Amino acid sequence: MEHKGRNGYIKPWQVGVLMIMSAVFAAAVVILVLLSGTTKYRIADTESEYDATLISRLASEIDNYYYFDEDLPGGSALIESAAHSLVDAVGDPYAAYYTVEEYSSFRNELNGNYKGIGVLVSATEGEGLLVNRSYDGNPAYEAGVRDGDHIVSVDGVSLIGLDVNAASDMLLGEDGSVAEITVVRDGITMNFSVTRGDVYVRRVYSNLLDDNVGYILIESFTGNAADEFDTELDALLESSITSLIIDVRNNPGGSLDVVVDICDRILPACTITTIEGKLVDPPDVYSSTDDEFLNIPYVVLTNGYSASASEIFASSIQDNEQGTILGTTTYGKGIVQTSWDIGGGMGYLKLTTDAYRTPSGSLIHGIGVTPDIVVEQAEELSGYDPYYLMRDFMEQDVQLRAAMEFLLVE
Repeated sequence: MEHKGRNGYIKPWQVGVLMIMSAVFAAAVVILVLLSGTTKYRIADTESEYDATLISRLASEIDNYYYFDEDLPGGSALIESAAHSLVDAVGDPYAAYYTVEEYSSFRNELNGNYKGIGVLVSATEGEGLLVNRSYDGNPAYEAGVRDGDHIVSVDGVSLIGLDVNAASDMLLGEDGSVAEITVVRDGITMNFSVTRGDVYVRRVYSNLLDDNVGYILIESFTGNAADEFDTELDALLESSITSLIIDVRNNPGGSLDVVVDICDRILPACTITTIEGKLVDPPDVYSSTDDEFLNIPYVVLTNGYSASASEIFASSIQDNEQGTILGTTTYGKGIVQTSWDIGGGMGYLKLTTDAYRTPSGSLIHGIGVTPDIVVEQAEELSGYDPYYLMRDFMEQDVQLRAAMEFLLVE
């Protein structure tokens, strides 16, 4: 989750702000020294002194004496591998070192921006790739590919019998190139020409349920999710809904600024969350305004895969007594990661730098947010993505039905 500083949102490219923070700067120095091969550094909590030329010396020895030298990766690849290993050794499961290229891919994935055809696929037994999602407004959808189609060949090459990775690779290609795709839909074979290009993945979906109950699914708090949420909420309000269900089940989190913006849309003036740690002293308090807020009853659906920004969202509503949390206890990720450019074109570092407290002051890392109303999902639907529950199993979704029943008696 990206971090917002006291003077605004800290983005990964705002190196100066981040690098002046002494604790974080120390971590960056380790990387910088490692890659430059100069001077020495001391790990603060040990008695050992490490010569930073070690990595350069090892790379040189390998280059000089490795027998299969024709298979040896370039020097930069060895150094990058060492940088990855250094960050992995920290023991932070969310920490990572990225090369410039890796970080660009990471940011594109985080923001939902890709080059491709815009489908989510899975393996089948002898029926090619199943299209789980053909994202509206993207190349495959515009060409005619729909959810539930089976892609059986690409450019005349059969996908039957290929593993999912090999088959998926067939869909990749240069921006602007055309993929000739053959699908089977309800026993009918169809051919589509799909031009590969920019793909944008939506994060927010809505539906109008019975009895004027609105439903909004937030799949992640990334990219344009705040704008998408505003659009979907406005449409539902114009439809005269009298109550609302907001679904963050299986939502892994996202960016702090996005979840704060969405909370600000539905909450009156109140505290959303407080961030404390290496980058903030004193702690940063994030609050909503009275500019807009939701004045109809609403329920937030959670489960054990609702994490990070989803937990900020749920706890801000719960602690401020603005809505009802229903479902099961959330994941319990109450920490914040920050990523930044370490300089010199050498890449980026992502590290856990802070933790957040709920409006009541609780730390929920490793604990989670306990719903106001605990409702277990039906066993046969446990683990299902809420998008598919919304699309195919709304009547069988025990948690959704419980939320509707609760709102109808409010």
